[in-house]
Amino acid sequence: MAKIKNIEFKNFRNFQAFKTAFDDRLNIFFGNNGCGKTNILEGISLVAKGRGIRNSHISNLINKKGENFLIKNSLDIKDNHFDIEIFSENTNNKFKKIIKINDDQSKDSVNFLYQSISFLTFVPEMERLFQSTPSYRRNFLDRLIFSGKNKYNTLINKYKKLLIERIKILQNDIVDIDWLNNVEQEICKFGLEIYQLRFSQISSINKNINNLKKNHNFPLNIHLLIKDDFVGENTTFEEYLSNLLECRKFDSKYGKTKIGPHRSDIIAKVNNDFDASLLSTGQQKTVVLMILLAQCNHLVNYKNIKPILLFDEIGSHLDEHNRQILLDMINKFDIQFFLTGTDKNLFSFVSTNAQFYNISDI
Repeated sequence: MAKIKNIEFKNFRNFQAFKTAFDDRLNIFFGNNGCGKTNILEGISLVAKGRGIRNSHISNLINKKGENFLIKNSLDIKDNHFDIEIFSENTNNKFKKIIKINDDQSKDSVNFLYQSISFLTFVPEMERLFQSTPSYRRNFLDRLIFSGKNKYNTLINKYKKLLIERIKILQNDIVDIDWLNNVEQEICKFGLEIYQLRFSQISSINKNINNLKKNHNFPLNIHLLIKDDFVGENTTFEEYLSNLLECRKFDSKYGKTKIGPHRSDIIAKVNNDFDASLLSTGQQKTVVLMILLAQCNHLVNYKNIKPILLFDEIGSHLDEHNRQILLDMINKFDIQFFLTGTDKNLFSFVSTNAQFYNISDI
């Protein structure tokens, strides 16, 4: 898999110009809030499919003194070297991200890049994952699936477009029943595929957490579940379709589809006793790090994928347990890490060699 060797920004976020090389293992950015640490991680993440770790509109990535941004980086992929350019392009007042690989922006080249790179991310909002919205938790789970299946977002997008199309049909003055039936069958097909991938992902996390307990003294016992009032792991296509048909009147009235994977929630049971939403911020961070460790173990040891880890502001709420989980990840896996925090001393527990970057001095 890929290792990122260096990066260069021009008119990206708060950087008019920025350039640095990276260590193949551990890179730690520190500095005051607002100095651009997260922007660096965001710039790194744009080499993958999508709009980066913040999912920002492309126009918002451009420095106010520039008309477009440019990101250059070099990647080593399976002992081959690739020069990457990522830049914004404005066509008819619509900005989009363009990627070139060795000056080639063909679909085949871009798909090769997407298939060769995988990210696992942590952002500060995840410290309240189980007190956040179901939508945020679904997106968290979907990012984990995406880290091992880079075409997963295409499936999600197709499903969302079908939901919109169905509501438009239902709210027409004259409903085309044949059209509606075809759309609902497609919704069930894609919806069940999403459900199965999510159930499989949850099962994998639980299994890997249990396996890792043999060598890790986790402070909490965690079991993840998908909560859904209409569809379960064994729901058939016919049952799903029947439920969807019964909801037509409701969905037409309220302009939304009542059932489906877009309505599910992900919960975590702690010590087989209570919900993770009752945990403190630091404890929720522990759960998230346990999940990321489990996913990393799954990707590396069972999928032959070496993800790149982007952990933003990971330095806060790092108690003894969280430090140990993070340190286990660093020591256990031969992968590339990019970590940020406000102070270099927050990472004094790191026992392996690390490259430190003081972003406040830029």
